[in-house]
Amino acid sequence: MVKYNHCEKCKKVYNTETWIGEVHTYSGICPSCITAEQQENQMQKETAEIHIANKSDTEQDHKIEVANESTQSLPLEIDKNLLSRLEQMANDVLSDQGSIDVLIKELKVGLVDKAKERIEATFQSFDVNKIDAQKVIDYAEKTFGYLSEYKDYMDNVVIKLQANPKMKVKTAIEKVYKDSLGNIPNNVAKDVLLNKKVILKTVFGKSVKWYSIYADTEDKLELTKKMVLHPFNEIQKKFSTLPFYASR
Repeated sequence: MVKYNHCEKCKKVYNTETWIGEVHTYSGICPSCITAEQQENQMQKETAEIHIANKSDTEQDHKIEVANESTQSLPLEIDKNLLSRLEQMANDVLSDQGSIDVLIKELKVGLVDKAKERIEATFQSFDVNKIDAQKVIDYAEKTFGYLSEYKDYMDNVVIKLQANPKMKVKTAIEKVYKDSLGNIPNNVAKDVLLNKKVILKTVFGKSVKWYSIYADTEDKLELTKKMVLHPFNEIQKKFSTLPFYASR
């Protein structure tokens, strides 16, 4: 049997160990929550420093603006660096070295929001390129809508596989769906209950679809890793097609 150690903050399982019977403890803080707090504190600190610098030195800001105009490729390189780091960032989340919520926020600000600005600045209204670029933005935002829940879902799949090494990955996916469906509380508003079921069904559908892509991977943990990284890799590929990131 297994002892499940849950994070006292986010309640997610961050460690398992062999135990007499099935036990759930809620003590300690998982690496994701620790990292999230550290990153959030760092972001707040950097934001405060930037605000103070901007407010106290208008002349220097003007010089920076002029310099940026003469080196227009700089924002492009920053975006391309973020794009190339996406896989490593996703791996950090997968190994509990980073927070998926922080990652989604960084991707939204670093990729989606900047791309929206580029669309308006670069393309004319109803331009076919603008329509294609907007489709990439819509895809990313739609993926963000269930990405966190998908990561939690796959964590539970891995837990089932670890508890029963003989279990097939597809069987674990189906069992997690049934368990998650049964664990949805009924004493909530009807619209909230419906939304939870819709997200769960979406996540289940995505996991089955992406399982079929990597089903020939013999190692189960490697297979589940590829499944978790799939949506991140898709976002990276789609953003790579935008002219903002193409070589000049």
